[in-house]
Amino acid sequence: MKENQEYEVRAWFKALNERVEETLESLKQEGVYIECTYLDKQADGLYLIHYMKAEDIAKAYMIFNESNLSIDHFYKTQWKRFCEGRVVLEELLDLHTF
Repeated sequence: MKENQEYEVRAWFKALNERVEETLESLKQEGVYIECTYLDKQADGLYLIHYMKAEDIAKAYMIFNESNLSIDHFYKTQWKRFCEGRVVLEELLDLHTF
């Protein structure tokens, strides 16, 4: 996450929560079951930890990237504004009961 942007990032995710119906519609179109974002405060800065569970994660990203939904446009704009990049973490365990 870019430096000195905590307030703005919190506002970004507050807006997503306030637009929950649009956000959920986007997730349904993408085949996403779970999407969570956490703010991780470390000594060297702030990080966003993002977790997604989908039917097909590659397909979900493709649908999101091609989406013209207002909420997806908002998300993409905010991502470019506040995030410096993305690192895909190694999955060690994935269990669920649903």
